[in-house]
Parts: sequence; structure tokens; C-alpha cells
Amino acid sequence: MSIVKTLLGRNGRNQSSGRRHAGSLLLGSVRKIGWNEVYLGTFVLLLVALCYKLVVTWTLAFIILAGGCWSGRRYITKINASLVVGLLYVADATTTAFLVSTSAGIYRTAQFLLIAGSLVGIYAYSFQMKSEDALRVVKVVAAASCLIFAHLIIHHVMMGRYITWKYLYDTKLVISLTVFVAFALRDQIVKYIPFLVVLAILIVLVIMSAERKALLLMAVLLVFSNMAVSTRLLLCIVGPVLLVTIAILGLDGGYLYGKYQASSANYTELSDRYFTTVHNIADYSNIIREFVNRRAWQLFQENPWFGVGATGYWDWATTAYGRGSGLAMNVHGEVHRIPAEGGIVGLTIAAVYIVTIAWRTGHFAFLRRARTGSSLERTPFYLLLYVMCYAYAEAIDSAMLVLIGLAGVVSARLPSPTINVFLKRRPPSERRLTIPAIAHRSQPTFLRRLVRR
Repeated sequence: MSIVKTLLGRNGRNQSSGRRHAGSLLLGSVRKIGWNEVYLGTFVLLLVALCYKLVVTWTLAFIILAGGCWSGRRYITKINASLVVGLLYVADATTTAFLVSTSAGIYRTAQFLLIAGSLVGIYAYSFQMKSEDALRVVKVVAAASCLIFAHLIIHHVMMGRYITWKYLYDTKLVISLTVFVAFALRDQIVKYIPFLVVLAILIVLVIMSAERKALLLMAVLLVFSNMAVSTRLLLCIVGPVLLVTIAILGLDGGYLYGKYQASSANYTELSDRYFTTVHNIADYSNIIREFVNRRAWQLFQENPWFGVGATGYWDWATTAYGRGSGLAMNVHGEVHRIPAEGGIVGLTIAAVYIVTIAWRTGHFAFLRRARTGSSLERTPFYLLLYVMCYAYAEAIDSAMLVLIGLAGVVSARLPSPTINVFLKRRPPSERRLTIPAIAHRSQPTFLRRLVRR
């Protein structure tokens, strides 16, 4: 009997110690999910909210990201030009709505405060992030982008649409995003699968999606990627041949050939009255954009300095043509929107934005002496290319404003290049043998003194 009590006592002690051990493990795992994990996970939450137009969710995400201002409050004073011009760009695209109406100005100013607060929060919090955290954010965003892309494909296939995947909220954003993260994580991808395989899959999916911005981004990133020069040249030859073959054989249902015909058509000679006679003009992308661009240029000529303000074209078009006419739509493409809604001031801000960020990211990727040539090292420059390719033909919205601001944040965290870097003399170990040095070695003493002088 005593033996049984002894065994039961030991077993009871073992069970209690096991429960205490399991409890400590659970508490440890809970403690690991701290503010850092929540903050990094908010990037995925924001991506999902922007893609599916979940206004309340992306507002919550902006507030959480703005919390980085408190966590990194001692770093807020380290603001530089790249961050400032990014915020100025966002401000010009939102707060100038006061030129349209007071209500529009209040709404757009609230939008600016949310976006600007999150961008400053990300900038301040980034000083506490390690390189592993930044890489983890890119990987998690890449995984989320692929999942949303898969959902986009499945949704359209179930609807019977095997090409042109653009009809699920704003999820087409992830098509270009998937291309971007693939090139950013190239060095990690090649450890498991040849990158050419990934690239081939992406080319097929992008062509089937009919997302021209993603196709353009892929071509541009291919030129500036860290792939071998011979590989890039081969792909630059094979890619166009593949596209022509697909168009000729009609493997895409005639989409590429139809886009080619539409893009090669000349609409500049059409009268303004013609556009009002086209039935369902909103279904003809190139025609309606020609009409909108004409009207946008007209507004720029009438309001050259400050434009008509953010959302000003939409307000003007709905007043002039009515909401149901098909002629009232936003200007697609920053090239045409900025002159109309921002005027010369907006154009100046955009030019300074591009030059500033291109200088910092280009220097970091291609001109630094300490560069390694890795894909992650070129990611800030890739991000600028992503913004430019996406903004050239897309109507501005919260997602684009976030992208524009993020490019400024990432650029602001890079080492600051100066012209003096290129004017400084190189270290003696890197200097080439010059003519005075040769003369110094081979000439008599009096010539050596002359050279020294």
C-alpha cells in the first residue's frame, strides 16, 4: 500500500510539474507576441484592407502604424528631405481638396493625417528594427500577396473568366506587388528554385491577368535586376518574341492583339463631340482616357499654378456631364492628374520627389563602394520603379498614396549620398599609376623635385 501511495505521489508531482512546464511554455509563447510582432503584422492587415476596400480595417491599420511615433519618438527629429518630399506629395494629392469644397477638404485632410501619421510612425519605428525584421516584413508581405493573387485567380476562373483578372475590388494591386517582391527576394528564391522558373510562371500569369502595369514593371525590373547580363539580354529577346507568338496564335483570346490595335489607333484628331456619341464609352479604356486627358489639360491651362485641387477633376466632370454619362471619371495617371489638380506647384513637388528618391536609392544600389549587388540591396530602387510604373496609368487612391509615401520612408532610411563622395580622392591602395608617379620613379633627382612641386 505504501508503494502505491509513493507511486501516486510521484505521479501527482510529475503531473503538477508538467502542468507548470506547459503553463510556462504557453506564457512564453504569448510573451513573444509583443508589440513588435503586432506592428509588423499590421503591414499585412493594411495590404488586405487596401485590396478589399475595408475602410474601417485600413483606418485601424493606419492608427496602429502611427503608434510607431511613440515607440520611436526619440528618432522623429531625424527627418530628412526624402521623407519630407514624400509627405508633401501626399499632402498635395489630398489637402488641396479645399479648393474644391470645404467638405471635400476636411475629408481629404483626415485621409492625409492618417496616411502621414502611419508613414512617420513607420519611419520612427524603423530605427528599432533589425535587418532580420525588415526581411521578415518583405517575406510576410510576399506570402500575403501570393495568397491574394491566388484568390483573385480562383475568383475569376469560377466566374468563367480565364483572362483579364481585374474585377475583385482593388486586388489587382497585388499583381504588380507580386512581381516586385519576386525580384526583391530573388537571392532567397534561387536557394530553393531556379528564378527563371518563377519568372516564367509570373510572365504567364501577368499576361493572362491583362495587367499592363505589372508587365511594364517586370520588363523594367529585369533591366535593373542583379541577374547575369547574358540572361537579361536573352530574356529581353525571348520575351517580346513570346508575346508576339501568343498574340498571333490567339492563345490569349485576342486580348494582346486588341490592345495593340487600340494603342496604335490615333484619337488625337477626333472632335470633342465624337466622345459624347460613343455608347458605353467607359468600356473603351483608350477612348475615354483620351477624352479625360484632353479635359485635364484644358483645366491645367485655365488654372496653371495650383490646379483645381485634389479630386477637382471628378467634381468638374460630374457637374459638366453628370454621374451616369460615362464621361465623369477620375484622371488615370499622375502624368495627367498632377497638372490638372496640382498645377505647377504640384509638378514641382513631383519632380523633386522623383529626383530626390532616385538619387538616394540609385546611389545605394549602384554607386556605393561597399555595395554587394544583392537583390535586397536594390529593393529601395525597385520600389521607386514600382511606384512609377503603377502611377503612370492608375487613378490615385489610398493604396497609391501609401506606396508613394513608403518609397519616401525607405529612401530616407538609406545612407545620405553627397556630391563630395565622388570628388574625394581615392585611397592610395585604389589609385592607379599616374604619369607623375612614373616620372617620380624613373627620372633623376631634380625631376623628382619638380614633380613634387
